[in-house]
Order: sequence, then structure tokens, then C-alpha cells
Amino acid sequence: MGTPAGLPYCCGTPLGWLALMDNLQSPTRFVLRESLSEAEIFLPCLPAVVQVFLSGDPLTSPDWMAIASQKLYTTGTCMGQTLFFWRPGDAAWTTQLERPNGRIDSAAFHQGKFYFTEVGWTLHAYDLDSSPPKLVRSTYLYSALRARHGFRQFPGGGRPTWYVVAFNGELLLVVMYRAPDIKAVEVYRPDWAAERLELRDKVTDLGEYSLFLGRGDAFALCAKDFTMIRRNCVYFVEHDTVKHQDWAVVLDLGSNVFQQIPYPGEQMEGAGRSNHWTAYSWFCPRRPFLK
Repeated sequence: MGTPAGLPYCCGTPLGWLALMDNLQSPTRFVLRESLSEAEIFLPCLPAVVQVFLSGDPLTSPDWMAIASQKLYTTGTCMGQTLFFWRPGDAAWTTQLERPNGRIDSAAFHQGKFYFTEVGWTLHAYDLDSSPPKLVRSTYLYSALRARHGFRQFPGGGRPTWYVVAFNGELLLVVMYRAPDIKAVEVYRPDWAAERLELRDKVTDLGEYSLFLGRGDAFALCAKDFTMIRRNCVYFVEHDTVKHQDWAVVLDLGSNVFQQIPYPGEQMEGAGRSNHWTAYSWFCPRRPFLK
């Protein structure tokens, strides 16, 4: 699956689209491209973009919005990330009104809101129906998790990281525990309308579905439609800056058994883990490209 010449930088893979740039710091072309139909949407140029998210498929959702996260620098030091919002027809991006966020670990759209978790263990939600989009929730997730587990050690003795993912009309919260490798995973179905976030409803059976987590977009796929995947599993790519031996990890929620997926041979530039390509996120085309 190729990309147009002159657009070597990818800033996200939302909903089967590629967010492409010609230059990260001083772009002159910023394009959303759907590789199968070769549809392209030109966005206003924005420097230092980390990721792009889409609230809906531009080919089928008339009210879709693009959200870009941008690194904010002060005297050469990164001070966090700022969100920018854009709808078709806008002359320029609209910036968030609040202070910058930390690095975004995951993001999802649910009932007209944009939810994301950041490296600082906080979940934020923006109401996209407001103009400009308005921050309506900021929750320190560690407090909710500690209330769930009390003073007991977290599962596997690991350090938690959080991911939000849309699933069958719901929004799930996934907690992954690392020490430093993944030791355990928990999936919760919070009451997002409640003023205080509580982790009471734990999910252990996703039915025929599995969750795919990485940096940025997360999604759920049905094993009946995608026969090469297993049901009731969490697929996770090792997306941090550490060179891991395994490219991805699969956890069966029923048995709590992990399976490591090693790097494909063609992505090994040399012997040793320091020479592996770094996995980043999952890419799911809008339709099958193999017959």
C-alpha cells in the first residue's frame, strides 16, 4: 500500500486514513489520504504535528472533524501538546483554550465528545458540539484505580497506563500494568455520565470482539469478520521509545494468557533488539484490500 511521492511523514492512521506531511517542522502539504480509493483531503498546514484523529469517516460522515495534537516548545524545550480542531470549510485550525496537555496515549470518540488519556495519568473530554470545542472533563485516573484496589499492590506489581476505546456503542477504559513488560490488563465499563469516575464494572468477555490498542487511535474488531484474529483478546503494540524484543502482545481476557508477536524478519535491520523498527499503532483499512 503506497503513499504519494513527497509525503514521507505519517502523523496518524485514523479510521483507515493516513495523515501525511511533506515536512514536520515547516510543512507545505498536509493531506488526509485513503489509500484504497486514493481519496485526498488537504488540511491547512500546521507544524510539529504529533497525531491526527478523525471523529468520523470523511467519505461517509458529513459532520466529521479532524483533531491534531501539536508539540509546544519554549526555548527549545517541549512543554507538552496542544490540540487543534478543524472542520471542512474552516480556513484555519482552532486551538484549544486550556493549558497544554501531556503526551496523548490513547483517544476515542463517544456521543459527541473526544476522550483522551495522557501520560500524566489524566483523562480529558472535549465537547465537540461546542464552538470552539470545550473541555468538559478532567479526571485523575490514578485516584479511581486506587479506590478500586485499595492499598493492595496493583496486578502483577506493575505501573498502570490507560487507554480509551469505543466498543459497540460504549466507551471502555483499559488499564495496562507494566513492570517493565506487560504483566496484566484490566478492562472497565465506567459510567461516563457520573460526576465521579468509578471502576466498578469490570469486563472479562468481549464476545466475538477484540480490542486493538496503540499510541493514539484504538478500536474493536469482530473475529467473525476478521478471521485471522482471535476473539476476546487485547492486541497491543509496543509504541514507546524503548526498543522491545516483541512487536506486539496479545492477551486473552478469558485465560489471562499472554502471547508475544516478534518482529517480522523483513523489519529487522540487523541482529539485536536495538536494530528493530519501533511499532507505533494499528492501521485498519476501510475495506479489505486482499481478495
